[in-house]
Parts: sequence; C-alpha cells; structure tokens
Amino acid sequence: MGLVKAKIVAAEAGVNLDVHINPKELQVDKTVSWTAKNSHSEDPKQEFKEPQSSNLTVTLYFDTYEEKKDVYKKYIEDIEKTAKMVSGLGRPPMVIFQWGKFNFTGVTESVSQKYTMFLEDGTRVRCEVAFKMRSASAAEVSAKKS
Repeated sequence: MGLVKAKIVAAEAGVNLDVHINPKELQVDKTVSWTAKNSHSEDPKQEFKEPQSSNLTVTLYFDTYEEKKDVYKKYIEDIEKTAKMVSGLGRPPMVIFQWGKFNFTGVTESVSQKYTMFLEDGTRVRCEVAFKMRSASAAEVSAKKS
C-alpha cells in the first residue's frame, strides 16, 4: 500500500480535494462547559453546563512551483468553498477531513492562507493553510428574527 493522501470532501459544495502534502500533525480539542456554582469560595463547586463540539486544527501545505501554476486556483479555491455559502442551502457545506482511518466530520470554522513563494510575475506557488473545523453530525440554518 502506498502513501495515503489526506482528503477534504464537501459534497454539498462539489469539493473532493486530495491534500498536496500530508500534514505533519493534527490537533483535536474537546472542551466541556463548567460554571462555578458558588463564586464566593476559593475552590467553588463546579456545575456542568453542556458538552462542546470537538475542534480539528491542521496546517496544510501546497506547492505548485514545479508546475508553475497558481496554487490558489489548483488547491486553495476548493478549500475556501468549504467556508462559503452553498446556493440553496443558506449555509456553508458539511465537510469531511479524511486521512487513512482518521475521519473528522463537521463544519469549517476558518481557512487562513499564507502565501510564501511567488513566480517572477507574482503567481502564487506555495501556500500554508491553517484549516479549522468544528465537529457536527448535521448543520442547520437558524431562523431569522424579524
């Protein structure tokens, strides 16, 4: 079996992207909401409020220098689609980050791009993408208040 590429899939937005260079690490955070029940104490009792979704943070690297192609057009544009509204849904798409046996399903929280290499004409050919997701089994649009 060869190298397994990480993948970002957002079927609702038509995205099925193999990551160019696999990440060196993934970070998954899980937090729980607690509130101090008696704030007058040095060591107050804690009251459980609610569970929070897990978060995935990963830095992805893309390089098209050898091809002399715009890295944005080849890779980054599809990643951005995971954070944009999908026509007819009224929300961004559900997303799956997959790498071998690791699967993380949810919604995109942020996509931050840092371009680090350019051709002489200014074409972007290397990019680091800080990609953050929040786990979710479904996504809804909140009712608008009038």
